[in-house]
Amino acid sequence: MKSSRLHGFWFGATIILLLANAVHAGVFTFKADVDKTRMAFEDVLVLSFIISGDNMVTDLRPELPDLKKDFDVLRGPNQSSSISIINGKYTSSISYQYMLSPKNTGTLEIGSATLNYEGKTYTTDPIKVEVVKGAAPDQTPQGPSQQGQGSPQQTEQPEVFLKAEVDKETAYIGEQITVSFYLYTQVNISGYDISQQPQFTGFWVEELQTPSPPKLQYVALNGQQYGVALMKKTALFPTTSGEVTIDPLVMTLAVRTRSRARAWSNDPFNQLFDDPFFGGTQEVIRKTQPLVLKILPLPEENRPATFNGDVGSYSMSVTTSAQKVTQDEPITLTVKIQGSGNIKTIKEPVITLPEAFKRYDTQITENPFPLQEPLQGEKIFETVIIPSQDGEFQIAPVQFSYFDPQRQTYQTLHSEPIHLVVLPKAQAETPVERLITTKEEVKLLGQDIRFIKTNMPRLTDQRGSWHQSGMFLLLHIVPILAIIAAFGYKHYRDTYMRDERYVRQKRANKQSKTRLKTAGQLMQQGNSKAFYAEISNILRQYLGDKLNLPPAGISGEISQILIEQGLDEDSAQLLKNCLEQCDYARFAPIDASNKDMQTMLEHVEAIISQVERLNGLKPLKTMRVPLSVLLVFACTSIVVSSRVWCATSSVEELFQQGNAFYEQENYQEAIARYRGILTSGIENGYVYYNLGNALLKSQKIGEAILNYERARRLLPRDEDVAFNLQYARALTLDKMEQESDGKILEMLKQMREAFTPDEVGFVMLFFFLLLSLLMIMGIFASRQWRKRLLYIGALPALFWIVSGILFMSIASHYSSTTEAILLAPQVEAKTGPGEGYSAVFAIHEGARVRIQRERLDWVEIQLPNKVIGWVMRKDLERIHPQ
Repeated sequence: MKSSRLHGFWFGATIILLLANAVHAGVFTFKADVDKTRMAFEDVLVLSFIISGDNMVTDLRPELPDLKKDFDVLRGPNQSSSISIINGKYTSSISYQYMLSPKNTGTLEIGSATLNYEGKTYTTDPIKVEVVKGAAPDQTPQGPSQQGQGSPQQTEQPEVFLKAEVDKETAYIGEQITVSFYLYTQVNISGYDISQQPQFTGFWVEELQTPSPPKLQYVALNGQQYGVALMKKTALFPTTSGEVTIDPLVMTLAVRTRSRARAWSNDPFNQLFDDPFFGGTQEVIRKTQPLVLKILPLPEENRPATFNGDVGSYSMSVTTSAQKVTQDEPITLTVKIQGSGNIKTIKEPVITLPEAFKRYDTQITENPFPLQEPLQGEKIFETVIIPSQDGEFQIAPVQFSYFDPQRQTYQTLHSEPIHLVVLPKAQAETPVERLITTKEEVKLLGQDIRFIKTNMPRLTDQRGSWHQSGMFLLLHIVPILAIIAAFGYKHYRDTYMRDERYVRQKRANKQSKTRLKTAGQLMQQGNSKAFYAEISNILRQYLGDKLNLPPAGISGEISQILIEQGLDEDSAQLLKNCLEQCDYARFAPIDASNKDMQTMLEHVEAIISQVERLNGLKPLKTMRVPLSVLLVFACTSIVVSSRVWCATSSVEELFQQGNAFYEQENYQEAIARYRGILTSGIENGYVYYNLGNALLKSQKIGEAILNYERARRLLPRDEDVAFNLQYARALTLDKMEQESDGKILEMLKQMREAFTPDEVGFVMLFFFLLLSLLMIMGIFASRQWRKRLLYIGALPALFWIVSGILFMSIASHYSSTTEAILLAPQVEAKTGPGEGYSAVFAIHEGARVRIQRERLDWVEIQLPNKVIGWVMRKDLERIHPQ
């Protein structure tokens, strides 16, 4: 009988142990959770997928249902994980969190998610969520809170929502609809961000001005007081008819979660930086309801033939630059449309011209009136017309048709007929050539031009400008990198050095190496007890620093955590054996041999080396720019930007030969030698100057002026260049009356011609380096000194800005390719790009013009007096070639 009971006892105990072991080995769960099952349409749903188990891998990815069917995914997946070790039992948990916004009201279903793990398939249960209009009743969240921690009862649901309003729900195509987005709140807002803009599909969109920061007004709503702020305002112009939906606007708000006694303030937006230490903030996502608008098509009845789709309320004025002109003289016809509507889409009015007039491209100018609502503005159409015949002409009234949505009728505006009198060329009071008169009264400034440059020790290629070199760029980049490095170091010093975990991880390797040297000395002394005690302390201190754990709590079980961090199992087992061997050797009755201690020392060094390679245990690296990289870049830039010295005997010989031929008055040979230097790739101001002299002596005034201009670009303050250029200009036939640009622009022009970009760039760089040095000093200075440095740096900053503006102006002028010199003896400029067009003026050799545009073999030029005409490309040459 006793034997039977004994057998029953052992059988029951065995079953219990097996069940316990099975439960311990098979703990794995996969579930889905939401923070609420009933919600308002404007609210946000937090969906979480949670995976937990014993000794599981951490890279599991579930297969999700189609969330976008009924929801907009505002954020996610946000992954979080946790690891715990209790009595040697290793448990981990992974959570994937999504923030969803419902697309519709009603009962929405989130389908099942699946996960394959160790040959098994796990499936979550479907979740049904009821979405209602307006505010949903309070409920205890079913899952974790939005922040994933804390009790849901501890944080009040913020009384805040968004609302979209339109000034009209029915409108015609092209009629303005104003949509405003308001924030209603009973709590303090410390920050906000528009997470998702409406798409506005089917509309032309124009953003309207709103107060920044938003201004708060107070209204009573359902018996409660709310602060209301206008967050966004948009003017919409429908482009299609039918029912059109305005999508919701989604906004992320940072809401202060303080007690009721402190929650209310006069203005939530003024609390942005107020009281950061009392209470916290809760991130809340809100959205507006979609709006459905009815868009009517424009009526077909009574639609005028001149209607081009413009909608609004407008007025029109028409003017001409002259009513009595000479044949082939241009006239500007200006039509101004002003009123309320979509100014940017207004089409050009209908202009009917007589056959005797040629019409050119219309120039369009838009002038919106941004502070007017509804949107208002004006659009100006300027059309150049040129009569090709003389006589009296009448231009038919200009017509502009639009649909007025207020009157619901089409309107057509008519101008008065335009009367023009065109005189024949022979009867013109003053010929067209009056714009450019012969300069017979000009007297020469000297008996002859100044002599060529001869005493040149070495010819340099001045084509490679220092301000375009890599060194110039480097000297601007290095201070910026230094400022960034200073900010980074200060952040590192103020933040990371206060982080105990970071400091421990950073010092772990260095400290262990120092202590290993001490252990080596103990080994050489034969003190095995002290040696193993030191080795044990080294390992525990090193691992404790790396894992931010107390050294006393480090045991052989720590190897499992290191395996999860990527340590191989052999090294983990070696670590465990070393810790056990140290504990044994410290209390063993006999001392260990030097060979055993040497082996232990090598094992510890190998373990530390393996742990150092683990990415998860490396301290955060600060951004450092290796000095060697900067030095290499600097040296490379110096080499790249170094000027090419033209010290070859051939170039020097050509220059001396050219000078010799010039002195012998053999100007053609001198020209050939100087041009030989330029065609070899050398660009030098003195060569251009000497070539200009030889050309002028050969009666080639246009080419001489061209080379003098090129010499002046490289030698802006050379008196000989300026004198000879002025002398050559005095020999030209055309007198150019240049319109004044004002004193400031004239002064800027004089400064632009007096300095090179390299010279001004050097001054700008000096003040930039000085300002950068003051900024770096200010980063590390005390608050009192920082204020002083701010005042000190104001003057260098001002000089840097002024020199920078001057530098950009000079550099732009220096590289301009629009200035050109006419080389042909005489050219008749045409009204268009072709021989068939009428001549507008005559111009002669040496005239300086500005190239406006090009078309095939023709270029449009502008004279200093703003007169425009077309000439052949071959008749001129650019001062600065492309």
